[in-house]
Amino acid sequence: MNNNPAGINNPIFTFIPVNGDLVSCTLTSSETCTTNNPASSIQYPVSVSPILPVSITISPSENPFCPGNSVTFTATPTHGGFTPAYQWKVNGVNAGTNSSTFVYSPVNGDSISCRMTSNLACVSGNPATSNKIIMSGTMAPIVSFTSCFDTITTINAKPIKLKGGIPLGGTYSGPGVNSSTSVFTPSAAGTGIKAITYSYTNAALCSASKSRNIIVQNSPVFSCGNNLTDIRDNKVYPTVQIGSQCWLASNLNYGTTISSLQDQRDNCLADKYCYNDNPINCTNQGGLYQWDELMLFDETPADQGVCPPGWHIPTENDWNILFANYINSGFSGSPLKYSGYSGFNALLSGARHINKGWDFQGFATFFWSSTPLGTAKSWAHGMNDNDPSVSSYPASRVNAFSVRCLKD
Repeated sequence: MNNNPAGINNPIFTFIPVNGDLVSCTLTSSETCTTNNPASSIQYPVSVSPILPVSITISPSENPFCPGNSVTFTATPTHGGFTPAYQWKVNGVNAGTNSSTFVYSPVNGDSISCRMTSNLACVSGNPATSNKIIMSGTMAPIVSFTSCFDTITTINAKPIKLKGGIPLGGTYSGPGVNSSTSVFTPSAAGTGIKAITYSYTNAALCSASKSRNIIVQNSPVFSCGNNLTDIRDNKVYPTVQIGSQCWLASNLNYGTTISSLQDQRDNCLADKYCYNDNPINCTNQGGLYQWDELMLFDETPADQGVCPPGWHIPTENDWNILFANYINSGFSGSPLKYSGYSGFNALLSGARHINKGWDFQGFATFFWSSTPLGTAKSWAHGMNDNDPSVSSYPASRVNAFSVRCLKD
């Protein structure tokens, strides 16, 4: 080898070559009648292929990722040959197929790896295991959906403005829902249990959603003059027909009682005050509401607000139609009060004025209109024990007055 003796007297020569070695063999015949004895072979140059290290790396199409989305993992082999074999693993368990790509929907914290076997001959580190990828599913938005609206209504009720989805800026969908305006229309949805979904997509284009139900009932058989049962809390109210209008004949008493030390807030609850913070006054004379609360923080006149389904907060025009039954507001106080003959039965239940506190119980009462006046006031009407008229004046919305509902 390389012109130096090597090996033993054997037709087979085994050695560990180095690239460029020259191998030849000289044969000395044992025959007696020979020529060209001994004979030498040609020198055979040895070419040694290098040992190739096998390796594999994998990468995801996205990480962090949106939970629920499929993620594609791609393997990049080194010295894998023409037909390497792949075994994907999720949390150490075999998964996927024999392919350089792997598609699945991970969950937060999943560990992904791949084992590759090269089909080359001169390799080291075969089979090779890839890097591990720990999946982070933290990009999804955290969505909550509180029912800031009636969850039980009737098919004839006014459209309901949907609220309560957090973060703000998402989309409401479901039967009877106009997603562009976030309004649910009972008559469009039909009767039954209707699933309303709030969906939100964040800046990373990850989406999440929550759902709540609205029960839509058929409109109950009702004749004005009979008692009305509020389907939301089963409270019963007398009603009275006055001209073309059907009114509650007692003050509304719907919602959760809170202390007058608290403002009524846009907190997805219907709040009310009881005069002098005494619950008996709510039972006997109804609740008292700040204007924004009774309108459910929506300034649309004639909306349902806190009234029962199928009824609404009267507008200034509605009040004026009522007053016209008794000539006008200058004469309508006497028949509309509890001592009058109209059946409207306005009790002198007092109010809570923001600058005076509790005031006027037994002497006067005040009713809200759903007609706003600017951004801080709305129209209201007052009656007192001595005056035969009904006053009209712009009142601060933070005052707490009584509410009468009018049938749609």
